[in-house]
Amino acid sequence: MKKNFTPFRYFVLVIALQFLTSDIKADNLYNFNFNSTPVLVSGTNLAVGAKYQFLNVATGTQAIVTIMSATGGATVIMIDDNSLTMPEAFSPKVRVPANSTGMVEFKIEFFTGNGNSNTPRVIDTLRATAMDIDGNNNLHEMDVLNMGGGVVSYLSNTLEINVTQAGNEFLATNVAGNEYGGVDTSAKEVMFTVSNTAISSFTYKAGATNQNSSAVTRQKGIYFKGFNYLIMPVKYLSFDAVVNGESVLLKWITAQELNHSHFEVERSFDMNSYNTAGLVLDGYTTNGSGKSYQFKDNSAQLKGRSMVYYRLKQVDIDGKVTYSKVLAVRLQAKSDVTMQVSPNPFVEDITIRFASTENATAQIRITNLAGQTMLSKQSTITKGYNNIKIESLSGLAAGMYMVQLTMNGTVINNQKLIKN
Repeated sequence: MKKNFTPFRYFVLVIALQFLTSDIKADNLYNFNFNSTPVLVSGTNLAVGAKYQFLNVATGTQAIVTIMSATGGATVIMIDDNSLTMPEAFSPKVRVPANSTGMVEFKIEFFTGNGNSNTPRVIDTLRATAMDIDGNNNLHEMDVLNMGGGVVSYLSNTLEINVTQAGNEFLATNVAGNEYGGVDTSAKEVMFTVSNTAISSFTYKAGATNQNSSAVTRQKGIYFKGFNYLIMPVKYLSFDAVVNGESVLLKWITAQELNHSHFEVERSFDMNSYNTAGLVLDGYTTNGSGKSYQFKDNSAQLKGRSMVYYRLKQVDIDGKVTYSKVLAVRLQAKSDVTMQVSPNPFVEDITIRFASTENATAQIRITNLAGQTMLSKQSTITKGYNNIKIESLSGLAAGMYMVQLTMNGTVINNQKLIKN
């Protein structure tokens, strides 16, 4: 039985119920069932390159699952373990080494018939739901779905995952650190669905950030079925921060606002107790669509602190509240991450050098002194020494800028940058 490790959740989303219109015929035909015994058709069992056949996943349809890659030392322990999860789900078991962020990538392809057909089966509307993206104090699971874009949907009003989109990929990261028994559709707090049309294949990455001193094995699960989904009253495009000395400039952009009244910015130094740092009544329209907001925290309470945590409390006109994800901001440079930016001053190109103690997703942001983002670049980095080159900056006006390094969602370092 899994244990609930934390008595609170990092954020709560109160959301309104909305039924999605769907093609009933397509739903009936393509509720895929991965309950047949997978057959290894090529490659070495459980290794990168191994290819498996699942028969009768739907009427006149078979599936081919290929282990495409593995990062951070992650390995596949079982390609489809139905003992702990729903038999109709695709349920790989993945192991992540100690003190590592590791993921395994699977490619799932659909073909006609149940033999050696090479004819792709194009699915009118495909819905893939990643289940049980849970964790604990020292481990947070991550799932990635790439269906060439599409729409992300949720099934709970108390989400414990943070879902972000980069290109065609939707990445869900557990933030609450709560464990749930089994791997099924009952724990809707740790589930999300991606849907798209005209799909014959997609990729799925499964893994975790493991801060334990030993390897962990995690049961994963992808379920293929449509649900009655929920939508958020406020949909965020971004929420980030820029550190300047002992102040923090918070910026966020919304793409959708329903029944919205105002925001309250909440601050914490322990991720447990939050206090109101300020009130933001309204933003301004960006490119005729979403709204942009900002709030500068100059509080004396920031002095001498190394980390601070922020979340947005969104208040509806009727008084209901929802919370954004928690944004972790490092006020002082992390002792084991030293960022060097050269040349500085620069004319066109810069190189950012730093050493990391773990595999991570890094984001480099260049902002002007007003906090406006002039450039943002995301890169996958590895444990050890890393170089990230930023090119074609000649279009920036001469003056002072800030360059910010964020790793796995935490602001690590900020430096001033001069453009000649």
